[in-house]
Order: sequence, then C-alpha cells, then structure tokens
Amino acid sequence: MIDILVAVYNGEKYLSEQLESIINQSCTDWHMIICDDGSCDRSFEIIEEYSRRFPEKISVLRNAVPTKSAQANFMGMLSRTKAEYIMFSDQDDFWERDKIRLTLDKMRELEQNGKSNMPVLVHTELSVADEGLNVTKESFTEFQGLNPKCDTLNRLLVQNNVTGCTVMINAPLANIARAADPSQMLMHDWWLALTAAAFGKIGFVYKPTVKYRQHGDNQLGAVNNRSFSGIKHIIKEKSVTKERIDITYSQARNFLDTYGDILSEKSVECLRRYIDIPNHGKAARINRLIRGGFLKQNFLAAAGQLVFC
Repeated sequence: MIDILVAVYNGEKYLSEQLESIINQSCTDWHMIICDDGSCDRSFEIIEEYSRRFPEKISVLRNAVPTKSAQANFMGMLSRTKAEYIMFSDQDDFWERDKIRLTLDKMRELEQNGKSNMPVLVHTELSVADEGLNVTKESFTEFQGLNPKCDTLNRLLVQNNVTGCTVMINAPLANIARAADPSQMLMHDWWLALTAAAFGKIGFVYKPTVKYRQHGDNQLGAVNNRSFSGIKHIIKEKSVTKERIDITYSQARNFLDTYGDILSEKSVECLRRYIDIPNHGKAARINRLIRGGFLKQNFLAAAGQLVFC
C-alpha cells in the first residue's frame, strides 16, 4: 500500500483538480492522507467533501495549531504513516495518469537490485505549466540547470535536485527520516534526498509525471542559471547567493547532529569537511569545495558558488 501525503493551506483554487488527478491514477493501490494547516478559505470544506465521496481512500486531518511551514506539515503526516511506500503531493499541481505506476516500478527495481531493507528515494522529471496547465517547459530539471545524476551526499549538500511533489520513499527511509526535526531542515525534500544519499540509494524517472503549475502565489523561485539573465541574477543578487550558500552549512551541521551516531564513517567525514569550509580563507574555501566535489550542478551555478563562497 502507498500512502500519499497531501499538504494543504489556502489552496481552494486548484485543490480539486489536483485531487482528481490522484484519484484517476492508473495504479489504485493507495490511500491519501490530507492535512490542512489552518486554511481560512474553502480548502477544508473541499477535502472533507472528497473524504465523504471516497471514505476508503481518503483520510483528512487538520492541525490544531498551524505549523506555518510545508516541511512541518509533511513531516507531521510522515510520523503517522506506516505504509510500505510514501509519496508527497502539493495542492496545486497535476499528476499524470501513470505517475504512481512509473515511480513504483523504479522503486521496486532499485529495491530488488539493492541490499535488504535499503532506504530508497525515487523522484521524477516534471514539466512546468502555467495557471491553466499549459506546458511552458518540457523539462523542469533542464530549465533549472539540475542534474539528477548528482545524487551523492557531497553534491546534494550544496544543491538539491529532488522536487518533493515527485518523490516516493520506502519504509526504511521513512523510519530514518522520522527522527528529524522539521525546523532543522531547509525543506523536507532536500532533507529526504540527503538521507537517501547517506543511507541508501536515489533513483530518477526521466519521464515527466507532474505538471508543476506556476501561478501568482507560486512562481518559480529560481532563475535559469545557464542563461545570460541567470548570470546577471547571480551577480546582482550576490548577497542572496552568499546567504543561500551559508544556510547549506547550517543544514549540514543539523544533519550531522541528527544522525551522527548511525552514519557511516565516510558520510561523517564528508559532512565534517563541508561544515569546516567557512572556517578558512577564500582561496582555501575554493580549494576545499573543488577537492571535495562540493559543487553546484551546472557550470555557471558552480562558478557563482566559487566567486561568492
């Protein structure tokens, strides 16, 4: 059985369309858990109506005290599920009909080829769509200059390439992730990616399985770092670039504090090397980033990282 965790907050405009896309999946072996984080629009009414229509498929929760963060809402739901596999859904995207099947096929392939009880995360390509779900970019990863093959701990410490709404994790990974404090992570998908890289394996499905809807309240936060405009953005927003680099060190420290007792020596050493980088001068920082493979996933982004590290 697959549990699908849906985080909701003031999502009435697109929520029904997203829920319908899950209900109409070709794979039907799933249960949906929807948690409302204190919406003040009609979101809770909508999800209650769906739970009445599909009582065996949908469970509804509502946080008594709003968490005010997506990662806290998702991690709260994760603490409740004991399913064999867990998926994550935003409230305003659209799942392609074979999303669950394609992701589950990849998951089982990796589990079959791996060690017993190996933690596994699978994520997929997604397309970017406008408010009306018209596709504007066929490949989100290509547009963002991300490389799914960069799935080792050192690369993921610097830059996340796992998009939460495409993710499936297995129970062994969920069991490790539950120990984490949501306040210690930048986002749940990034933390899950780090956890999978440190303890197990990450797989990627190259076919888009989600239309990642962009609208007034959810515009892409990143710029195409492979373009001329991306270069200008990195230069113009150098303080923001530096801040984004700095917070990755904080997350690495939190990750080591959370799992230090159960991490492999290799992973501990990787984390310590990365956390130590800010303690050195500019030339030494650049040297350590390059030697440790702590680089962002495309040339221009990595160049910006080295300039502003």
